[in-house]
Amino acid sequence: MEALAHFNAATGLEANLEKSNVYLARVDERVKMQILARTGFSEGVFPIKYLGLPLSPKKWKKIECWSLIDKITHRIKVTYSKQLSYAGRLQVINAVLFSIHSFWGAVFILPQSILKKVDQICRDFLWGSSADKKKVALVAWDKVCLPKRQGGLNIKGCSNWNKASVGQLLWQIIVNKESLWVKWVHDIYMKNDTSIWTHKTPIDCSWYWRKINALKEHMQGWYNHRRYMLTQTGKYSITKSYQALMGTKPRWNIAELVWTSMAIPKHRFMTWLAVQGRLLTQERKLRLQIQVEDIACCLCEEKVMETNVHLFEDCKWTSTVWQAMHQWIEVPVHNIGIVQVLENIKGNRWKQFKKEIMAAICGAIIYHTWRARNWRRFRDIRVHTEEAVTQIKKEISERLHLLSSSKRANKCRHFIQHLLCN
Repeated sequence: MEALAHFNAATGLEANLEKSNVYLARVDERVKMQILARTGFSEGVFPIKYLGLPLSPKKWKKIECWSLIDKITHRIKVTYSKQLSYAGRLQVINAVLFSIHSFWGAVFILPQSILKKVDQICRDFLWGSSADKKKVALVAWDKVCLPKRQGGLNIKGCSNWNKASVGQLLWQIIVNKESLWVKWVHDIYMKNDTSIWTHKTPIDCSWYWRKINALKEHMQGWYNHRRYMLTQTGKYSITKSYQALMGTKPRWNIAELVWTSMAIPKHRFMTWLAVQGRLLTQERKLRLQIQVEDIACCLCEEKVMETNVHLFEDCKWTSTVWQAMHQWIEVPVHNIGIVQVLENIKGNRWKQFKKEIMAAICGAIIYHTWRARNWRRFRDIRVHTEEAVTQIKKEISERLHLLSSSKRANKCRHFIQHLLCN
């Protein structure tokens, strides 16, 4: 109470007895009553909420974390998900949903059942599934959680991100950071232990301390003589730690063209799916044992099975659009398959911005081909190639106007002027 009195004298702020509680442990009834009488506070009961997070001295149960699920589910329901494209949903997951579970995961080691549920909610939201209607997940979640340069969407997997976030607490202990919590850990648990790596958890320690120590086996290789080696400064990085937990994967050599800022976001996402052959063509539906009434391509109507290769390489409708694009850009690009086209663009000796323009045109063709296919198959509306070509030119021109003032664009000014004038 003396400390509260000093605080009141220094700041003019006074503790509100109605909103304040005192939490007691391992004291007998007589001492408890004396404390309550002296402070004037009410006795609090765990669990409590602090800054939106539940606090409890006991191990978390699934039901205590369910408010996290409720927050994420509520946010999905109010973000008009049915009107969002794949690219829009990806943005919501990375910007909104991830920030919610990242806030919790930076403080607590969450139960695996909760982490799996959050991943499931994000996965269903991305692919458009709901309680009323289930949709096929077009790409495996493990692949989706990879960085874009490795062929994924850079969505953070909850389990590994939670481990990487809590790993910051281990780093604080290792570097003996000046904080009350680190001092408490050394005084109560580690005592005479000079290294966290050789420390044995006491039998009577808290469940949380056991959980933190269980993470050591994943992280010991990141340190050399108490120095964190994943960054040049030695300062802990959650992102670097997460990437280390994900493991080393081969680099996707066309990632920079698939995800170029020159392309419209929904075009990028569709290109990403098409490059991997993950769009739900009639041929893929058959492989997934989904009932199909008509397997033929609905754009060229040549009675050829609709496959990823046929739709984006052999189909007459797509070939006509490519020919129109050749006449517009006056650059020969042979449609010999999506991946090969992008690899040829990357290997060309053009300026980088010109490569990105060409990749954006390729992405626009992919998007509008798939859009025309869906309109024909599900709405019975025929999209003529002239309409698609006009729309592609309009979208590319708008992106060029938006980015034409950049330094990169100045290096291929003549090519940009040619596209904008034709």
